[in-house]
Amino acid sequence: MTETMIAWIAGIFLSLVGWGSIVHFAWIVRNWSQARGVVVGNNAEWSKAQTTGGPTRHTVYFPKIEFDAGGKLHRAKGGSGRSKPYKLGEAVNLYHKPANPDHILDLNFRDRMLFSGGFAFIGSLCLAAANGWIS
Repeated sequence: MTETMIAWIAGIFLSLVGWGSIVHFAWIVRNWSQARGVVVGNNAEWSKAQTTGGPTRHTVYFPKIEFDAGGKLHRAKGGSGRSKPYKLGEAVNLYHKPANPDHILDLNFRDRMLFSGGFAFIGSLCLAAANGWIS
């Protein structure tokens, strides 16, 4: 397999992942209900990582978010984990399924766009290299 072919395959795959996730997030914003919630707790979960010294485990914290949907209070686990616990009382913008408010997407716009945009950008670079526009 030639370098050009590898660049084409990588470019198409990475671009599809990036643009697909952008379209998915846009669809959620259009079709799900928006709410503002507050962090009422943290769910601590173990995560494995491979380091030069071997495998290690560390804790990842996911927010427990309370919000109002249709006059009823709901609690759901947020989808963006991090190494430090979330601050209790921290405000969170989120989207939830109208038919199932416990299914949420806590909109951490910066992280989501960094992920999606990164894949789309790297995919575009691979496609540009495959076309010979950059070397």
